Amino acid sequence: PANIAPVVVWLGSSESKDVTGQVFESTGGRLTVFERWHRGPAINPKRRFDPAELGPIVKDLLSKTRPPDAIGG
Repeated sequence: PANIAPVVVWLGSSESKDVTGQVFESTGGRLTVFERWHRGPAINPKRRFDPAELGPIVKDLLSKTRPPDAIGG
C-alpha cells in the first residue's frame, strides 16, 4: 500500500496528462504497466443509464467476458 498512493498522486498530476486508458499494478517495490487491455462485451441503449438498472446489465456483460489473467499480490 505504501507505493500505491504515490502512483495515484502522480496520475492526478499534470505530469500524467498523456496517460489514459492504462492499467497499472503497484505491488512490493514493483510498478507494472499492463499491455493487453482491450474492449470486451458492451451495450449501447442510446440513452442515459439508470443506476438502478446497472446491476443486472453489468452482471450480464461480465458473464460474457474471458476470465482475467491471474495477478500476483
